[in-house]
Amino acid sequence: MESLGILTNRTFEMKLTDRGAVSSLIVREDPVRMNWVVDPAYLAEVDFSDEDKLFGEWSMTVNGTAYASCDTVPRVRIDRRCQAAVTYAGGPVEVAMTYSLEEEDRLRWRIVVQNRSAETARITGLHVWFSLAHVMFRDLDVLRNMRQSCAVYPHLGGDFAKFAAIRRSHEAPHLGIYAAGGRTATLGTFCRYRNLFLEQVSPSLDGVLFHRLSLVENGDSFPELAATDWIYGDQYRELALAPGESREWGYAFVPCRDEGDFYRQALAAGHPRWTYTPALTAGGVFEAELVLPEGRSIREMRLSAWSPEASRVVKESITDRVQTGNAGSALRIVLRPERPGERKLELVLDDGRTDVLVWNVLEPIDRMLEQRAEWLCRHSYDEAGTHGRPHAFLPLSNQGESLGKLTFILMKNSLTAPNPDQVRKAEAAAVLDMKNHWFEDGDFRKPRMLYGTFYRIYDFDYIAHVFYLLSRMDRRTLALHSPETYLRWAAEVLIFRLDPNCHSGERERNEARLNGIFILYIHDLLRDLERAGLSGPHARLKRLWDDFSAQLAEETRGFRGAITEHYYDNAGFGPACDALCRIGLTKEAEAYGELILANIGFSNDYRAQNPERWWEALSYMIHSLWGGLVAASARSAYEHLGDPAYLLAAYRATMAVFNCYDWHVASTPRRLEPGAAASTFSVAAPNLNMPVLSRNRFGQSVFREASDPLFKRLFANSSGDDWDMGEELVAYLLGFGTTAYLYRDDSGVLRCVNGHAAETAEGWIVTSYAAYPRRFVCREDGAEFLADAGETVRRVCYRGGRFERYPEPAVRV
Repeated sequence: MESLGILTNRTFEMKLTDRGAVSSLIVREDPVRMNWVVDPAYLAEVDFSDEDKLFGEWSMTVNGTAYASCDTVPRVRIDRRCQAAVTYAGGPVEVAMTYSLEEEDRLRWRIVVQNRSAETARITGLHVWFSLAHVMFRDLDVLRNMRQSCAVYPHLGGDFAKFAAIRRSHEAPHLGIYAAGGRTATLGTFCRYRNLFLEQVSPSLDGVLFHRLSLVENGDSFPELAATDWIYGDQYRELALAPGESREWGYAFVPCRDEGDFYRQALAAGHPRWTYTPALTAGGVFEAELVLPEGRSIREMRLSAWSPEASRVVKESITDRVQTGNAGSALRIVLRPERPGERKLELVLDDGRTDVLVWNVLEPIDRMLEQRAEWLCRHSYDEAGTHGRPHAFLPLSNQGESLGKLTFILMKNSLTAPNPDQVRKAEAAAVLDMKNHWFEDGDFRKPRMLYGTFYRIYDFDYIAHVFYLLSRMDRRTLALHSPETYLRWAAEVLIFRLDPNCHSGERERNEARLNGIFILYIHDLLRDLERAGLSGPHARLKRLWDDFSAQLAEETRGFRGAITEHYYDNAGFGPACDALCRIGLTKEAEAYGELILANIGFSNDYRAQNPERWWEALSYMIHSLWGGLVAASARSAYEHLGDPAYLLAAYRATMAVFNCYDWHVASTPRRLEPGAAASTFSVAAPNLNMPVLSRNRFGQSVFREASDPLFKRLFANSSGDDWDMGEELVAYLLGFGTTAYLYRDDSGVLRCVNGHAAETAEGWIVTSYAAYPRRFVCREDGAEFLADAGETVRRVCYRGGRFERYPEPAVRV
């Protein structure tokens, strides 16, 4: 594809194709010269035929007829090597785009549509490809995926859309894109990928996520969502242009150093700047701080929520509750919502423009978890084997992730008064189903070839975890074997998993060296083996763990831990960071920690603050399992490394995951009954691979009808929405499920994460939002509070650099 030469200013270099699409955008100060848009040369290299989705290509529906840029011959004019004008004519509505580098510090992108016909043009959809370099390269050089690819974090709603394109290595410069005129209705995606999972290939997955701006969207792209989306529904409407009438949109592209600089640049571009509580539990405190653009004032502040009783959105004006903040220029809003459910906070400026925040109020999480455990034991446990495997939890799957239901039930019952029926069912599932399904005759040295010609190493992480959690249960609650037997079995399975010499297949030997979720429990398992006097298994597992740790440390320089079954995977670098922290290699952990910080989103919508991942939805998504596990790795990084950025990222990512369990959420087509769950939430709208998934919750069973033959084979027998859920709740219970944190922000103000801190004459009264509150930490002061064994403590007092019991009774569990 021909290039029309280079446009430049002091900050950017840009190239256009001969059709006027952007083929290259480089920040000149960038030492690795990353191309920030999808490169047509790479598409040709991997045989992806998607030239019609390059940056700047578009499609439009006018008076019921579809038009697209690829069907026209554009006129392209370059002026003084700093401005390009691209005009597409031929239909009733002309589309013109201008790329201007006349200002030295930014790129301005202007889009104008004009009705050239003699009748009204009704535009029901105007979509422009916004193809930033969201690429998983088919390349074992992981540095290419780290330094030449980005994640895209959207901020939508109202007049102040913006997009943070964050390089995966977390090395500056990054790219901020800010609306400078016109409303952006929504952001969609299309995924092109190659997946060789069922072949003897590892890594097996690569792909490109093409983003698409909808400047006009009447809801036809996602009818199921449009019928339920009370949060963004006011954005879905057609545009009518009278003869000769035009409409314009504009965006400014500016390099930025980090998340803070992204928001500083937004304020400089005239956008309001927010900090806010993304989620809290009912009865907690929501806090938002707002800095207005220069010269602007508030006309109104509105709060909206879905009312289940009225089956409609209820709005109220809370303008009188906006107060001057401590910083003088910042405004504060403090609310104490008592009812669960999503909230939309809408700012109306004096000039009529609006901005929004979307946040969530959760049911107290201990109730959510109790409800979930009861639901699983009532609806998922198949004692009689009516679906083919007696005592299994449904839906059935050969992948070990499906065992998360067992680990969750066991972990929850270890933190509360045990429910004998729940423990009995989890134990029966482990011994009578799991043990014999994954191993021939229950022999841990003879795994079944459940995937045709191979077995999957990662499955053993989950199996060993189930046995280990059974070993920690009170022997009076167990019916089939003793805790000592389960402890020995956990060691045997994990030894088999970690020892390459136990495997004959090359794929299995290679994957035995890769990290996994065993990092959550291997230290505790080694400790308990030593305490139990099981010296043989302890010595062998300790040797394998030491070898694994040494290899992980050695491979840190090449970031090999970021590669799993996929060419670049947060399921690799998340646990790698956690493992390095736990073995005391903090410098190496920091290297992987940067990948986590780049991977966890930030947005004005709590649902877009998840760890970035796309392959389970073919779109940017909340994935309950790996969203929760990567969030747990970020929390572990904070405990070991001390940077509050990890803590804040971990909390917003964890709270996003609860969207997959929250039965009060009414903005998605897929509603949940109390205790039910769905493993995935697709953030983009539309998800162009499967529009029914747009801003919807679902499980991978939806792919049974997919055109992809891999999905048809993998999920042919799938049912239900929650096959791979549960292990993320274990990770939650090991961290935010018990612990609230205090830290000081850049201004020295004491802040609370996973709770609320109120300053009083007696000190700071700290209230925890944890499901089973037992621990309070202020790492900066070296202060920690631990409840006594068997009790929960919801509230403490913090003064003089130490925690004290608050005068209210603890709860015995």
